[in-house]
Order: sequence, then structure tokens, then C-alpha cells
Amino acid sequence: MRNRLCGVVATPVGSCVGNCRRMVEGHAHYTFGLSDWRHATYEDAVAAVEAAGGGRLRGHADDAPGFIDPAATLAGMRKHRDVLAELVASGGGTVLVATGHPVLLPHYGAVAAALARAGCRLLQPLGDGREVARTPEGSPCSIAYVDAVAALFHDGSVRHTHLPDYMQAMLDDVGDTPPDLVVADHGFAGAAIEAGLATLSIADVNDPALPLARARGRTHGVLLIDDGLPPELFAPVTEAILAWHVE
Repeated sequence: MRNRLCGVVATPVGSCVGNCRRMVEGHAHYTFGLSDWRHATYEDAVAAVEAAGGGRLRGHADDAPGFIDPAATLAGMRKHRDVLAELVASGGGTVLVATGHPVLLPHYGAVAAALARAGCRLLQPLGDGREVARTPEGSPCSIAYVDAVAALFHDGSVRHTHLPDYMQAMLDDVGDTPPDLVVADHGFAGAAIEAGLATLSIADVNDPALPLARARGRTHGVLLIDDGLPPELFAPVTEAILAWHVE
């Protein structure tokens, strides 16, 4: 709460409810590759965010600060920790870690390293640099791995993206042996959930697609937290999620 990862957050109410409208209208940057929007209303989307811990969105001015219930954030952290611990206790498995939010690369990299040390096998589909998509301007994009974490790579750097296309391409590359677990966000998480895969995801309060999937019973590992703050502020969250690793 002190660092505004939860509690009163920087994301305004207007961004939250605006993205709910965009999602139910089917905008690809907000549906995250999930089909739930096709049978959802604006009220359904807002209710899903609120139920996930997004505070009361209705009745507040657009410029009012958003709110994430700290209890919901802690519950999401515990869920991530428990699922990872259960996977490791079962003897490990295959895991695909990916992010559309480069600021979170240190967190995902630490998770990937801990899983590898615990005996899990980290998948790296499309890790050979081949083109997977093109920008609207026609420039090629590929998947790059930073500390075993997949990210969109374009014009010499990793990029922020909400689109599901890249996870869909990676799952196509994996073929008939999908990962036992996906750890991701944005469209990387949405595409995995849509494919029916066990998925742990991080969502900001203005990312309604993942809370809606949670409300529909399609995923239970949504960690609601501000995902746009400096990486060092996320370090205690990473440490808490990896607590199974040091117990």
C-alpha cells in the first residue's frame, strides 16, 4: 500500500471503466484473446473487476484514483505461491513464462530461475528469432527470451503488448505437448487461458479481460496489482511468491 502496488493506485477510474467498454466492444488490445467478451455486458465487466478486488468503480468520477483491495492482492500472491509449490512438489513439469509488460521482466525472470532450479523444464518456443508478426508499418516482430521469459521483440528491444497473437504462435509451435503451466500477463495470459491451459496471471485494475475470465470460472490465478511501477517496488512481491523456494 505504501508503494501503491495496491490500495489507492495511480490508475484512474476512467481508465478502468473505459477499458471495460472497449473490451465488451471487442477491441483486440483489451480482450487479450479471450472470448468471454462476446457474451458479456459492460456491467458484467465492471462487476468482474470489482469482484476480483478492483474496488467500487461505479459512482466515482473518471479522474478519481483506482483502488485495489490489498486483501485481494495478498490472496493472488498466495495463489501464485501455492500453485508453484504444488507444481514443484509433484516433481516439476513444463512451464512457459511470458510477459507483455517489460517492466515486469525481473519478476518473471526470478520465477523462471526458481522453477528451473526446482527441476521444472522451461519451454522456449519460437526462440530461434523467426518472424511471428509484423507491425502496422510492416516491420517484423519476433519472440525473444530474457532469462527464459518470452517477450515481444521489435527494432532491437522488447516491447509492451496486449495482443494474444504471440502466445498463440508459441502454442502452435509447441504443438501437441502444451506446457503444464503458463505464467504470464496481458494477451500472453489471455491466449493461454483461452487454450484451456493452467495459467497464473498478473492484471492491473484496468485489465478487465482476466478478471472476467476469473468470474467465468476459467482461471483462478489472477493477481490484481499495479503492473506499471518501477521494477524494484515489485521485489517484495516476487520474494513472497517464491517463499516456497526458501521454506
